Amino acid sequence: MALFLTQPIHALFGKTMNKFFHVDISQQLRPGMSIALGRERISEFGRKCWKHFKCIGLHEIPTLNSLPSSVSLLDSFAYRELYLEIFRTGHPEVINLKTVSRLNAFFAVQSIKDAQRYIERSNFSKNLPIYEIHTCDAGYKVDSTWLDQQFPRDLKAFNYYYKEYWKRSTIESDPHLSHHEKRGSLIEVLIASDVVIGELVSRHSI
Repeated sequence: MALFLTQPIHALFGKTMNKFFHVDISQQLRPGMSIALGRERISEFGRKCWKHFKCIGLHEIPTLNSLPSSVSLLDSFAYRELYLEIFRTGHPEVINLKTVSRLNAFFAVQSIKDAQRYIERSNFSKNLPIYEIHTCDAGYKVDSTWLDQQFPRDLKAFNYYYKEYWKRSTIESDPHLSHHEKRGSLIEVLIASDVVIGELVSRHSI
């Protein structure tokens, strides 16, 4: 649910606000818009994922030991997001970390430059708007470069990458991968509380 603010941000929240940056892929955001998140609300991104999950009969996140065979019908996007959530909620090295579900999150980056890098990495062809966003949430900061790889549909192939993503490691922490991955880390911020859309700061054209 999105609302438009009629008061200054600090007056509404009464707290110190954190500023991040968001690439508006949908091109539907406007300055002053407030997006309600937190309290286990499913984000727009999460709704997109759940639409795929429900099409194969999933209505809750399974464990690795209870995955139905219908998972093989998911496209690469939904397949990745399902396994990321399974890792987040069930991997022994991750389960006790204070993570943020991607299914409940608003995605941001820490600078305009990182927003532009994200657009270029994603091969977007549009002239996409980049907005300042404001939130009381410090966010859960993770290196998206771990996910920006090509994997076969084999748990052994992506297990290490997904685990390191949730553990907030950077790609530079792995000497072998950092030698081959010349683009370096790209930190994304997962935000799970209310967000206010600030000013349009850039349009990035490829």
